[in-house]
Amino acid sequence: MSLGSAVVSILVPTYNAARFLPHLCRSIQSQTYPHYEVLIGNDGSGDDPAAALAPFLQDNRFRLLEWQPNRGLNQAWTVLCSAMRGDYWCSPGADDLYHPTFLEQRLAVLEPNPGAFMAHGLPELIDETGAPAQSGLPLLPGLPARLTPPRSLEVLLQHNIINQPSAMLRTSLTRRVLPFFHWNWEFTPDWFFWILHAATGFDLLWDARVLSQYRVHASSLSFSPAKDHLRRAEVRLAPLVGLRTAAQYSQWAAVRWSRWGRTLYWRWLRQAVALKAKGGLRDEWLQLAAHAYYGARGRRVSLLCELAKHAPGLVAAAGIHRQMQKRQSFTVSGLAQIDDPIFR
Repeated sequence: MSLGSAVVSILVPTYNAARFLPHLCRSIQSQTYPHYEVLIGNDGSGDDPAAALAPFLQDNRFRLLEWQPNRGLNQAWTVLCSAMRGDYWCSPGADDLYHPTFLEQRLAVLEPNPGAFMAHGLPELIDETGAPAQSGLPLLPGLPARLTPPRSLEVLLQHNIINQPSAMLRTSLTRRVLPFFHWNWEFTPDWFFWILHAATGFDLLWDARVLSQYRVHASSLSFSPAKDHLRRAEVRLAPLVGLRTAAQYSQWAAVRWSRWGRTLYWRWLRQAVALKAKGGLRDEWLQLAAHAYYGARGRRVSLLCELAKHAPGLVAAAGIHRQMQKRQSFTVSGLAQIDDPIFR
């Protein structure tokens, strides 16, 4: 397939972000690469995306899909991925922006590399007004141009190194893993999805050019103190559940699960203790983790019984984790024991 004929699907879930949509749409219409479709999913918004999008819906490349009630990013992506027709896809946030050559340059990286599932890069950070911004969110300044399996999968078990708006993915691989994209993650749906993709055994490509703008502002989910317990739970659950899920279809993931599954579960149990102490532990999280760990043999568990059963391993894993963290200059969200040089 030549670069001039590939279609890119641009998927834009939106929830109460209508004021930003015209800016994003103008940045899409300014692309130097014209062969795209834009699927905008109104995920139960209380504002009026249709009114904000009216001028752009006259362009037959733009479509608006709407549903009620709000379902979250997992379900929005599932709907939009099922409807997309492109050979590749990307998904900016409704409040993000693309530089004019984003599509052209990402395709120039992906198309000559059929063994890769994604190309991603570093975004420019902007604030609510579009001015340059600083963020407390860690972003790695640079990565290897190509991460091959199993390293690509192991790196993602350590940390979500991918900025969602900067990424472009191969649709054929997304269709392969989409049936496994479940559980209504609020903070980590993208991380979970990337783990599923990396488990296919394809490469992960890094493009050092800054081609997207990622908006950070006070209403961003990442900065919500009220959601702190949920955030802390999901950063332990996503790699655990993601790897276990991927092991159903991937030998790469099955081998990693046999090596790291127990440690991932122990890391979750330690987080569960901290959440319990603060009154923020939900039973549904405990059961989800246990189901991932025990699989078909799983039954309802209690935190006390799990701590008693795994006490020696918890202590040993915690010590190893602390030692590994001392070697890292970049704090990872997932499993420090893998200790990839990227984070040193």
